[in-house]
Amino acid sequence: MWQILRRNPRALYWSLGLHLLFGLLFFVSAQFTRPTVDAGSRSRVVLASIVSDRALESMVADIQSSDAGRPDDPASTGEARAGEAEAARLAEAQRAEAAETARQAERAAEEQAQREAEENALRAAEQAAQRQAREAEQREAQRQVELEAQRQAELEAQRQAQETARRQAEQDAERQAEAARQEAIEARRAAEAEARRQAEALARRQAEEERLAEEARARAQEEQRRAEEAAREMASERERLRAAAELARRQAERERERERRAAEAARQERIAREATRMAEDEERRLAEDIAHQAREQAARANAERSARQETAEESQRTREEDLLSALASEQLAREADRYIPVIRDRVRQFWTRPPATGRDLVTVVSARLIPGGDVVPNSVRLIKSSGNTSFDQSVIAAVYNASPLPVPSGPTFERFREFDLTFSP
Repeated sequence: MWQILRRNPRALYWSLGLHLLFGLLFFVSAQFTRPTVDAGSRSRVVLASIVSDRALESMVADIQSSDAGRPDDPASTGEARAGEAEAARLAEAQRAEAAETARQAERAAEEQAQREAEENALRAAEQAAQRQAREAEQREAQRQVELEAQRQAELEAQRQAQETARRQAEQDAERQAEAARQEAIEARRAAEAEARRQAEALARRQAEEERLAEEARARAQEEQRRAEEAAREMASERERLRAAAELARRQAERERERERRAAEAARQERIAREATRMAEDEERRLAEDIAHQAREQAARANAERSARQETAEESQRTREEDLLSALASEQLAREADRYIPVIRDRVRQFWTRPPATGRDLVTVVSARLIPGGDVVPNSVRLIKSSGNTSFDQSVIAAVYNASPLPVPSGPTFERFREFDLTFSP
């Protein structure tokens, strides 16, 4: 018991409190004064005087002496004798009365002593009974205290067991959460590695695209250089044509001077102007063609680069979205998988084993749920039978009886709107 009290000190306080309460009740109920006895219940006491023989003889002698002092006549003598006889009779009667009174007093004293003895015995018996009752109450109170202490100890042991179970459950939950965190960390690391790999591939593709763009720019620059060289050639050709025109003009002038024909000079000038105009038109057309080709090549290079960049960005966004979607689906699947054993345990609590059911039976049922875990009526269907009809029906009944089932909320619940449950004993 002391071990119980050491484990549960509150039981000691309860015990002390109950002892104090019973002590207070005993102090209040105890009779410390002698109970009063009704006067009518006692025997009547007769007051009597006991007279001895000597006193009686002395009284007779006094009477005789008083009679002796009287005159001695016959009448008086008869009266004296009669008085003596009366005195003797009275003395005898008084003696008998005294003896009877003594006997009555003795009987009364004996009866009084007997009554007092009986009253004392009854009082002692009552006190003994009260003491025994108090002792019995104290023993009962002590037993109740011990029972209460035992119950408190059992409750404390049960509480400690529950606390131990709760701590174990918390530790299991922490371990599961830690495992989930480790899985999430591994998944995140894998996702980061995949993202880095894809980023490196994208960087390589971008570097390749930049290289191709640089080559396109180089080609455009080369084309521009060639166009500039062509323009310079055209300019040199124009200069040559101008020089030729100048030479023709000079020749025309010399011819005009030689031949003094104004018409020939005009014709030569017209030819020179026409040659100059043709050279300028040819130079302008060639420059415009070169600029147009350069603009078209630059536009094509920019369009190709923009298209490749947009294609790469769209591909990267698509890959990232696919990766995030896969990660989210995997996370939802892991979270949903944690609820399957809980749902199976919930159904097992409401499952009643049919007679002659083995432990190797396995059945698969399908159920539809609403948010909150309630099973939709008439929605539980048998997907795969165990071969034992009573076992299959008992599992379906257990699913209905276990409603509402423990399910998550939010997006994870969508996996439980209609799901399959594998059940075995």
